[in-house]
Amino acid sequence: MKFFGVLLIWLSFASATNTYHEFYLSVTDVTYVKSEKSLQIISRVFTDDFEDVINKRYDKDFKLIPNLEVEGIDFYIEKYIRDKFILETKKGVLSYKYLGRKYEDDMIYLFLEAENLENLEALTIENSVLTDLYLEQKNMIHYKSDNFKKSFILEKDISKKTILHN
Repeated sequence: MKFFGVLLIWLSFASATNTYHEFYLSVTDVTYVKSEKSLQIISRVFTDDFEDVINKRYDKDFKLIPNLEVEGIDFYIEKYIRDKFILETKKGVLSYKYLGRKYEDDMIYLFLEAENLENLEALTIENSVLTDLYLEQKNMIHYKSDNFKKSFILEKDISKKTILHN
């Protein structure tokens, strides 16, 4: 009986998140791979929120639906990400590649990579994704480099943080 109770709660939550959710959260994993001298970044954002911000910001009517390729959408996704997600070292702002996207459940996964990074001592991450549309938006960052790990939340008023490590 306990299993059915948990299942009922899960189904209620799952169906509610497909149409409406009460919280606004993205989660971004930033991993520095020393052997490859690169930052590998995966950001997960609610698909409906991301669709809303792209459409409102660029006056479009895109539908972000799995297995439905929308011509031109990657241009606007990349443009928005470059404006809202900024990486900086002591040497200046990093350039990175937008590698693409994939959909899973009600999330869109965005893949980015910054290459040719040696001796990364400090990294400033600015993430203001969706804060221009949702004041309650929180952007959680998980940073990892070898055994060093750091997690924090960025939001509209505090949109960037510098990570120092050995």
